[in-house]
Amino acid sequence: MNLRPFHFMSLWKWFYPGMRVKRFLLIVLAGIILMAVGLIFLIDLSRFLWIKNQIRNLFVYYQIAPHISGFILVIIGSALVILGISNMNRSILKRIIPQQIDQIPEIIYLQRKLEKGPHIVVIGGGTGLHTLLRGLKNYTSNITAVVTVFDSGGSSGQLRDELGVLPPGDIRNCLVALSEKESLMTKLFQYRFKNGSLQGHSFGNLFITAMSEVSGDFPKAVEKSSEILAIRGKVLPSSIDDVVLCAQLKNKTLIKGENNISKSKDRIENIFIQPSSVLPLPETMQAIREADSIILGPGSLYTSIICNLLVKNIPEAICQSNALKIYICNVMTQTGETDKFTVSMHLKELIKYLHQNCIDYALVNKSILSKKIAAKYQKEGAYVVKDDLQARFGNRTNIIRQELLSQHNYARHDSDKVAKLIMEIIHKEKK
Repeated sequence: MNLRPFHFMSLWKWFYPGMRVKRFLLIVLAGIILMAVGLIFLIDLSRFLWIKNQIRNLFVYYQIAPHISGFILVIIGSALVILGISNMNRSILKRIIPQQIDQIPEIIYLQRKLEKGPHIVVIGGGTGLHTLLRGLKNYTSNITAVVTVFDSGGSSGQLRDELGVLPPGDIRNCLVALSEKESLMTKLFQYRFKNGSLQGHSFGNLFITAMSEVSGDFPKAVEKSSEILAIRGKVLPSSIDDVVLCAQLKNKTLIKGENNISKSKDRIENIFIQPSSVLPLPETMQAIREADSIILGPGSLYTSIICNLLVKNIPEAICQSNALKIYICNVMTQTGETDKFTVSMHLKELIKYLHQNCIDYALVNKSILSKKIAAKYQKEGAYVVKDDLQARFGNRTNIIRQELLSQHNYARHDSDKVAKLIMEIIHKEKK
């Protein structure tokens, strides 16, 4: 058996706090002691006196006191036991996870640490949601992403129309965002066909759709996909019913379909779903009740965030929860949805569909957008959301302003900065 040299530095990693290894080593030690006592009863130990005398003579030769001799023997024996168990486990795990064998202590320590993280429910959809999830997964594995399934455009919309399945696009993006690392499987899930009859479809969408058809259960398909991608946390649709997102504009025009709403030419007066009596998943309600924090946004105000609040009982569950409620305001306005919207207008619309102001914190970006990026967005009719608030909104919501912008070529939130700020708020409130 080929085993790498034993390293005491590697061994020491197993004694990190929270590893849940030390207790089992004590059990092993207790077992060895009991075995030794048992052997005393079973074996005539006089046969081993020669070995004892030889070892004692060795220590006497080097002028080592008897009590120190015993201590040295205990240390050597313990090291041999740990060495044997460690290499036995290594031999087994080498067959299971050969590429990560050297990182096992770090992996276990990280998982234990993430398991102790706060329970966070993130509600939304689109790019904003999976951007946030990428940052949060570095602080906790107790994440539940409640995702909109009202998409009616692109690959998701086509699968919905042709096969009658729930649109998997936002679900897929969240699964990939929560995966532990960028593996071949995550790249495969995001791969989009460029030619043929499958042009425009992503592999992940087709996989979730096929899994849903095979299992006959969309949440089960999402759960199985989560296992394949080894995600931190879980992803749940806000509802598994087939509903249509509708909007009534200021000019009284009625628009149906998420894709059409995002292209509307007039301001949205009211948004609703048909049928209106759909219920959320029990797992979604349970996650909301058990959450330490509930986060809304960032994302399209109506078609990614508020649409989830149209599912029966979700708004009430959010406001009745003891969790800390945080809203992350968008950096830019969105053409067709939030033209000329300020921060206060975003908040007012959100509160309107929550039926009360239960938002504890609103996070607002204060980074200055570069002229080059701003000009690119202006061509599309999008502008920086104007901050028109004071330190508080209403009698409850605290406004926190920080530089939360990503340094890339898009006006988007930085995953790490936003996640770090959220964790600081949660820990501050816990204290």
